[in-house]
Amino acid sequence: MEKKLNISDKLDFNDIDLTAPEKVISEILEQLKQETKGIICGRIEAYGGHVMSYTRQGFSSLTKAIGSMDEEIDIQTELGKIGQEIHKFECYLYTPEYDKYKYRLFFVKYDTAHYPVDIILEESIARSIMSGDSRYIFSCTTREKLEELMYRIFNSKKLISIMQELIRINQSKKASRDTDMSGNQTEDYE
Repeated sequence: MEKKLNISDKLDFNDIDLTAPEKVISEILEQLKQETKGIICGRIEAYGGHVMSYTRQGFSSLTKAIGSMDEEIDIQTELGKIGQEIHKFECYLYTPEYDKYKYRLFFVKYDTAHYPVDIILEESIARSIMSGDSRYIFSCTTREKLEELMYRIFNSKKLISIMQELIRINQSKKASRDTDMSGNQTEDYE
């Protein structure tokens, strides 16, 4: 056999940081907690729902399906990736003084290789970091790009506004807690 495959120079074998995206985000959320003296906390948790917009099948779809008994099979659905894992998370902010309220910032979605990772942002946050662009799905190919996006999100005007609201909620709930049952304000003397 004379021909050689000769593809090794086309592939990248360098080790890169493939830290799981939820761990990277969790580290940034810990920084947020420290920066806000524990008033604002963030959490990233596994999520089982849809993270992308989708079309819900309705009655008209059922009518169309019943109308024809023929079924076309596309063999392409049987080829390609097999055994792929999809990981989905939600990330939100809250204040420990009032844990019933949370503000969901974005969804995270990635597969077995960890990167690229898709960040599906809440629309007003996306507009805040993209200055009017209607795009709200961002794909990060490396840990570094994910961190850059996270810092842009957490420093955006919209998120600063949300965090200020959480600080006010914290203060309000703390003041309510400090008020005794008779309506008298308890005072701290140091």
